[in-house]
Amino acid sequence: MTVPQMTRTGVFPLLLAIQAVCLLAAVVGGYFSGVELNLLGGALWGALFFALIGALASFVSVVWLTRSNTAVGRTLRRHCTQLTPVFAGLSIGQIAVIAAVTGICEELLFRGFLQVWWSQLSSPLAGLLGASLVFALLHWASRVYVLLTFVFGLILGLAYQANGSLLGVITWHAMYDLLVLVTLVYHPHLLGVDAAGIH
Repeated sequence: MTVPQMTRTGVFPLLLAIQAVCLLAAVVGGYFSGVELNLLGGALWGALFFALIGALASFVSVVWLTRSNTAVGRTLRRHCTQLTPVFAGLSIGQIAVIAAVTGICEELLFRGFLQVWWSQLSSPLAGLLGASLVFALLHWASRVYVLLTFVFGLILGLAYQANGSLLGVITWHAMYDLLVLVTLVYHPHLLGVDAAGIH
């Protein structure tokens, strides 16, 4: 089975299954810990506005970093080259579903449950750092990728602490994922990936 065939038959349901596990962990964790998963806290419209700006800024930063002539850029381009054929069979609709589901499920787990729970057990700083670290480690691809994911988790966690809006960080995460996946699948050259050289 070639990579694109495997993608069409296996990657989409696999990604949805992973997100279902995240959602289940968030709901069960919230239930047993007493942490309420409140989607609509904070200043909603302000959070959504800053989420869209944040997603765009995150995306532009990652494109710039990936295209940079640095060790980090080379590592990220290698990851993109490996991931492009894996996601190549996905339609725009599937990408949109993956981005939305990932934003919802991961933010409910990492910011909505873990960050709040650990903040209650210890301190807001411990909650922020702990949730961001687990978020990064569960996205392991390389040390560089884990470090960047940790920083992204910190930024999302700080935004959540500042505004209290889970819907804001869900929107930010989902929009960022949508931009990255559409670029990876349909315009990998923007990430410095030679699409002709991908097998």
